[in-house]
Amino acid sequence: MAVLTSTDLGVASVPPVARALGLPHASSESIAAMDDKLEAKTRLARAGVSVPRGLLIGSAAGLPCLDDGAELVVKPVDSSGSRGVLRVRGRAAIAAAVEQALGFSDRVLVEECIEGAHLDVNGFVFGGRFELVALGHRFFSPPPACVPLYGGIPATTDPALERRVTQAMQRAVDALDYRHGPIKADAIDSSSGLVLLELAARFHGDVFSYHTMHAAGLAPAAFHWLARSGVRGLPTPMQSRRTGAWLGIFARGAATIEALEGLDALRSHAGFQTWIPRLGCGDRVGAPTDNRALVGFAILSLEGEADVWPELERMRERVTVVLRSAHASTRQSPRVVATAQ
Repeated sequence: MAVLTSTDLGVASVPPVARALGLPHASSESIAAMDDKLEAKTRLARAGVSVPRGLLIGSAAGLPCLDDGAELVVKPVDSSGSRGVLRVRGRAAIAAAVEQALGFSDRVLVEECIEGAHLDVNGFVFGGRFELVALGHRFFSPPPACVPLYGGIPATTDPALERRVTQAMQRAVDALDYRHGPIKADAIDSSSGLVLLELAARFHGDVFSYHTMHAAGLAPAAFHWLARSGVRGLPTPMQSRRTGAWLGIFARGAATIEALEGLDALRSHAGFQTWIPRLGCGDRVGAPTDNRALVGFAILSLEGEADVWPELERMRERVTVVLRSAHASTRQSPRVVATAQ
């Protein structure tokens, strides 16, 4: 047996449940340290793990003097799923972003903006040793929102990058004294090296850890953990790897969904796997900046080793969320030029 959770809300419950069942588990202290972005960042920096430079803010009035020309990332300390995260520049915009982030947490981090390839890390720790399960790429909307638009697991692996990720993750779990269990991380491979943004004592959500991995020809992340724990064996691997990809379809503003156009064309794509709805016709969508405008995910399996990311953006452009405004229906395409953060 093993105890797993797929959401941040369930992470803290894993140690007591596992303890009651007599199963191996991480300490509650290590999980609490990981859940607190500031505490985790402090410990990682002390251990020599690269993290974004920044400062803690308790209110917009407490902002120090900042370089108005520098782009900064504002994010709540106690939040997840890109909610309340904004990339802004200039004191007025930073102050407004802090006020918004305070709606998700009473502490806010204002950090330097790291440019590079954004990586999704799925792995686990067994006996204190980190083992990488899957490494994906994620692409975001341009500033100020930091909404994840699409990404996936490339068909061709990069052994050198995987080694660097594994080494950084091992230093991270040692710094947090996380000895046992699944772990996921968000990282950026920048021009100056790998930078860890945050970690959690779970795998990424089901869209990445199950559907995207399956589309790539890989066993779901939880299967790897259960196999390593001796609960079950891994299924026979696929003969050929593919790029497993996901697309997030968003509305462009707060309104009621009237229709979703272009989904049938997306379904007709040779690599289409499944559509995972989050909202439907008649549902009210909120502000896109905190993922409340997410309508659903499309999962695709793509052949070949070419750069598939531009193709994914073109697929997104063909899907339109029709919104019903107070005066009339408006067709609002979810097209946004994606950039790696």
